[in-house]
Amino acid sequence: MRNKTPRAVCLDILNRMEEADCHPDQLLTDSLKRYRHLTSLDRAFLTELMYGVLRWRGNLDWVIGQFSKTPFEKIESEIVNILRIGLYQILFLTRTPVSAAVNESVELAKKTRGKGGGGFVNGVLRSVIRKKEEIPYPGETEEPARTISVVQSHPLWLVQRWVEELGVEESTKVCEANQQHAPLVLRTNTLKNSREGLMKKLEVSGLKPFATAYSEEGIVLRDPPAVSDLPFFREGLYAIQDEASQLVTAILDPRPGETILDACAAPGGKTTHVAQRMGNEGKIYAVDLTVEKLKWIDEGCRRLGVTMVNTIRGDTRRTLPVPEGTGVDRILADVPCSGFGTLRRNPDLKWRKGMEDILRLKDLQSSILNNLSRYLSPGGTLVYSTCTVFHEENEDVVEEFLSQHPEFQLDPIDKGLPEPCAPFIRGVYFKSFPRGDGMDGFFVARLTKKQ
Repeated sequence: MRNKTPRAVCLDILNRMEEADCHPDQLLTDSLKRYRHLTSLDRAFLTELMYGVLRWRGNLDWVIGQFSKTPFEKIESEIVNILRIGLYQILFLTRTPVSAAVNESVELAKKTRGKGGGGFVNGVLRSVIRKKEEIPYPGETEEPARTISVVQSHPLWLVQRWVEELGVEESTKVCEANQQHAPLVLRTNTLKNSREGLMKKLEVSGLKPFATAYSEEGIVLRDPPAVSDLPFFREGLYAIQDEASQLVTAILDPRPGETILDACAAPGGKTTHVAQRMGNEGKIYAVDLTVEKLKWIDEGCRRLGVTMVNTIRGDTRRTLPVPEGTGVDRILADVPCSGFGTLRRNPDLKWRKGMEDILRLKDLQSSILNNLSRYLSPGGTLVYSTCTVFHEENEDVVEEFLSQHPEFQLDPIDKGLPEPCAPFIRGVYFKSFPRGDGMDGFFVARLTKKQ
């Protein structure tokens, strides 16, 4: 059916995520292109539903388990998703009529499993409505990690780890921060305009721009429209990039005329930022695995007016078609990681990834770092960065690398950073954490190759 409701489209997306390891952003984008009958309000509602269910899935599943006469693990996955959609509206969307949430959930269940499915969903949802103020969440007298896990909707293994490392109070704050909506942050394209000039244009367009606290090129939009409705995007006046991600380029501190190797470069946000900092003068080799990923970089460069980037298809763990050991002044190793610093933007990650992924990625990251080190000129700078918060993927990788490569040393991390970033300098590393500063969680190390 082409004219599906936002709730029906949301169910399709959630079901597809259950069937295959698909990224919700791409599924949402594909759905918005397919169901063009959806109004702007429908699109906003669909987006809120999808990300809301992913963000609060653990909490919703606990409630289902408390009010269903059928054990949770025996409920069919599609019915579980229908219940999640209905419950999210009932528990978290106060402006949505409860009757609409229940009735459409029941209709979706009937189409899936007939009258019996509809009756089951109706029974669970109406039971929750009757006892909404009496939902039996785990009490504080129980294991604190379990309480945080259920109430703040995070996997138990993750909360247990944070409680062990940070304590109960700090872990609660971290999980609460992860459940907030991430701000929409723009990075001014300084090749075409200044931050002040862009903010004035945005204000004239009826938006509410504010300068970011840490990045000198960043702009936060309060109450932004859908990304597809943002003005000046096609003209290339800015890129969409989190503030912490923008600071990685500041730490790299590229200079006009240099040769830069940007490994694992897609989708190209940092690549084009490096080009901006270089005034579009010099050479950047932007490397990634697939032709499709390189297309993203090329498209971003065209939109922003960047002309100095050479995209290269290659595996950063293996020999690359760039001059080895000569000519590369700086390397940006923004390596694949578990992404646990971006849970506000990617709430699905906490349900899809576990400790085994962190350990697997550590091996990949070490392999990439070891290989890239060969291409850096003596005296050059190598910046290692991730958007995760675990020492296995961060400090452990860097320290193991340094123990095997005496020709490298850690360089002061504050080089190139604006002064307000001092709170994020933890010893020899840059570390941000989504806990009140409004930025994603990032880790950055700056290394130099001895002369």
